[in-house]
Amino acid sequence: MLEQQVRAERTGWRDLALSERHRRWGMDCPMVDVDFLAVEYDRGLPKAIVEYKEAHAQKQWSLHPSFKALQILGTRANLPVFAVRYASDFSCFRVTALNAAAKAHVPRATDFSEYGYVALLYRVRGRAMPDGLPLQTAEPVG
Repeated sequence: MLEQQVRAERTGWRDLALSERHRRWGMDCPMVDVDFLAVEYDRGLPKAIVEYKEAHAQKQWSLHPSFKALQILGTRANLPVFAVRYASDFSCFRVTALNAAAKAHVPRATDFSEYGYVALLYRVRGRAMPDGLPLQTAEPVG
């Protein structure tokens, strides 16, 4: 009988020693080692949880247990949770809502220009976006 194996570290970008050590602890002790988890906040108050990934990073499945853990954290904290894939030149941000609070802002996966994405971040904070920010484009992508 084959025992299910913990996935090996693929990138080497993280603290490899801790990552490999944690894998020894077994399948019933999973953790999420997120690439770029951010808490968007305003005046010290959390406003959203965002998992950022560069557009060419390995595809993620929104029902994966690691995303489910982020969804539960955000929902319990009454915060929107987004998965955001961004172009390396920042010309496009694909935003996927991962919980109901996020879907109130982005009902379906949507591509935004940099301007559109920054405007979304200001809306999530309940603030008006100031004029004159050094952004690539003033028009939303989608």
